[in-house]
Amino acid sequence: MKTHTLIRLSGILAVTGAMLAQQPQKKVEGARDLFYFGATQKDTLPPIQKTSAPKAPRPGVTQATVSPGPVGAAPVGAAPVGAAPVADSYSTLHLGFRYTVQLVNQTTSKAQAVDPDREFKKGECVRLEVESNQSGYLYVLSKQSSGGWLALFPSSEMPDESNVADPGVKVRAPQGYCFEIDNPAGTETLFVVLSRSPRDFFELYDAIKSPAPTSSGNIPASAVQMADASRMNSAVEKMAKNFGTRDLIIKKVAPAPENKETDYSVYVVNGSDKPSSTVVKKVEIKHK
Repeated sequence: MKTHTLIRLSGILAVTGAMLAQQPQKKVEGARDLFYFGATQKDTLPPIQKTSAPKAPRPGVTQATVSPGPVGAAPVGAAPVGAAPVADSYSTLHLGFRYTVQLVNQTTSKAQAVDPDREFKKGECVRLEVESNQSGYLYVLSKQSSGGWLALFPSSEMPDESNVADPGVKVRAPQGYCFEIDNPAGTETLFVVLSRSPRDFFELYDAIKSPAPTSSGNIPASAVQMADASRMNSAVEKMAKNFGTRDLIIKKVAPAPENKETDYSVYVVNGSDKPSSTVVKKVEIKHK
């Protein structure tokens, strides 16, 4: 009788163990957790250079069956508008960044993180602080009242400024400055890009680094700041469409009442289980 009981008990345990094994394991969830879960050491990024556009597949051959080439090969050209981003050797899991909106005291130059949803007032000076969890190229743009985009980081006025973001290193945009809130009341829009693949952002890079020439072929002084507005707008629109909300997980961290440290970080991470090479986010700053 005891032998039968032991056999039945071991059978129950075996079935229970099998059922538990079939249950999905608990996954790391939430933008903040994924940000740190996906963090890596600094690595070498590919050089920024113009790349050729991808060739159209032969009749009867789908894009999925076209050979991607050897690992480490130079990435191909930008994907068409609306097309899903193509993974390459620079794609990684859970690429992301966190940012804080900082209020800068123009007298003391001291800055403090504030609630990104607060309404700013005329005369206040604001900047963005961004930290990536992996090596990547960082771009921060500001939308102007004219509808064009102005590069805050890297600056169009500093063509040799490096925009490489190393993991764990905080980058301020604009670097060494802040932008002052002015009338009329409304919403300032910033566009943040973190990318490991030049294929994804070369058009944006080229628009920032290549100011628009005048009809006479000369470069106007104003173009040093505004670059080529039409090319910049086109590049931003393409990136927003291709990468804007795809698989993003976003979390705003509000400090606990008893916590003296003010964090106010917003985490933006690709939550997909598929590798990605680029993450973008529009940041809105409201003022009255």
